Amino acid sequence: MYCSRNFHRVLAILSLSVFCVFSAFAQSKTPQKTYMYLIYHKLNPGLTIQDALPVEREWKKVNQAAVDEGKLEGWYMTVKQFTSNPNQTEYDYVTRIVTHGMSIKGASPEAMARMYGDSVQQKMADLQRRDRNTAPVVKIEIWEITDGTFAPKFAPDGTQLMVIDRIRRRNPGADYDGVVSQLKRLSEERIKRGNLLGWDFSSLVVPNGSEKGYEFSIASYVSSMDAIANPILADTPTPVMAAPAYKQLRSQTAQMFDFVRQEVYRFMEYTTKPAN
Repeated sequence: MYCSRNFHRVLAILSLSVFCVFSAFAQSKTPQKTYMYLIYHKLNPGLTIQDALPVEREWKKVNQAAVDEGKLEGWYMTVKQFTSNPNQTEYDYVTRIVTHGMSIKGASPEAMARMYGDSVQQKMADLQRRDRNTAPVVKIEIWEITDGTFAPKFAPDGTQLMVIDRIRRRNPGADYDGVVSQLKRLSEERIKRGNLLGWDFSSLVVPNGSEKGYEFSIASYVSSMDAIANPILADTPTPVMAAPAYKQLRSQTAQMFDFVRQEVYRFMEYTTKPAN
């Protein structure tokens, strides 16, 4: 019963813990496919993120039960800090559901009953109503995380930032693997030097059309904006990469990709993976 309701919530009202997905990339040459639902929320007039927190914390509780049972890899509430979007108020925060399958699986009826007793349906209906009245969903996207590299013990917390670049190829059909591989190698070196917490590359799956404006996404996870301002530690005796080589890589990246949009998010609420 709840599985269908949870899926309905994602599709209609409308990230395992992150550590599990990130470790999979670090430890396996053939990582299991990982999908990410991005659910964009816009606050109703006069409301703030503080008004949305009680609702999202309840969804966190529901999704934590699914994570505990291995049904989901993670759920995250990320709040927008900056955006290049000309429509600055298109959405205010994004919840992420991370799973190894395209279909979302909710917690079992037994787990839901442990939380809400015999009033599961009533509680879920009330939660969905509160959701619509607080911050209705204005957009949904499904992405496949195709590559990434992360610090060994990385897990999200409320101090970390996620910098998102939405990109598209300047020449449709161009082979981008070489550029992405170089960006990944640079990210690996930055992680070793403590200048980066994690990096991943994702492909848009649904909805995907030429009018979308972007087809890929690069996410950089940092502890502060200083890591964005000085990505190769150029002012240190031993930079992560020589300045000419970094300039060349930036040029190659700009020739391959058009950076359509950049946004910065902060982790606000998130599930955690059960200890082994």
